[in-house]
Parts: sequence; structure tokens; C-alpha cells
Amino acid sequence: MRGTGFGIIAGASCAALFACAAGGPKSSTAPPSSSDSGMAPAMESREHLEITRLEKQIDDELTRRSLPAASPPSCSGASCAQVSAAIPMGSFERVLGPSCKAPVNDTCKDSCVMSDSICKNAERICDIAKQLGNDAWANEKCVKGSESCAESQKRCCSCL
Repeated sequence: MRGTGFGIIAGASCAALFACAAGGPKSSTAPPSSSDSGMAPAMESREHLEITRLEKQIDDELTRRSLPAASPPSCSGASCAQVSAAIPMGSFERVLGPSCKAPVNDTCKDSCVMSDSICKNAERICDIAKQLGNDAWANEKCVKGSESCAESQKRCCSCL
């Protein structure tokens, strides 16, 4: 009896060890890393979650105003980091110059308020991307947000 109990315990231990070794997490099943173009980072940091939240707000505003969502940026990886770093922060503010008319009616005012909201979110995305440095995913989101800002500003400035 004594030998049988030991054999069962030893057998169960071996089976458990084998199951853990065979079924444990594998690196090949991990989500893509932030260096993969257009993909969310493997470990979502607070900053990545904030970018995702802000990007969703931009997309929702664009949809509400029947504006097309910005295409994925034409840059990727290091080239997107360079584009992101080159975006001047003042470019997110609506400047009423000769080519931009002041809103004349409620529809135009709404369009410009929406544009300001999109640009504020895009600027925050770019601020976070710059803090993260060479994070390809974050830099791509910055470029995409900047393009959404520019398109919404055009809609605001051309509103009649």
C-alpha cells in the first residue's frame, strides 16, 4: 500500500509538471509588440490606453459629422516617428486667417467646435507619443490624429 500511494503521488506530480510545461504561456501566442505597424502594443500601458480612448473620440466625432476617418498613415516605424516629431504643436489650433471664415450659423459653429475637439485630442495623442519616444504605434496614431485635425479644420473653415 505504501508503495502504491507514493507511485500515485509521483505520477500525479509528473503529470502536473508535464501539463504545466506543455500548456504554459508561449511567446509565440503573445499579442504583437508596439513595433508592429498599426498594431496595439503587447502590454497596454496607461499611455497606450489613453491614446486608444482619444482616437475613439476622434473617430466618433468624424462619424457624427459625416467626415471620413483618416486613412492609416503612409509612414511606419522610424519614418512615422520623424513625421510625428516634426508636427508643430501650434498646428492643432484653429487660426482664423484669410482662408478661414468665422462660423456664421449654428451648423458652422458646431463644425468648428467639433474640429476643436478633434484637434485637442490629436494634440494630446501627439504629446503622449512624444513622451513615449520611439513607439511606432503611438507615433502612427499621432500622425493619423493630425490628419483628422487638418481635415476637420478644412470643414470648419469652408463652412458657409
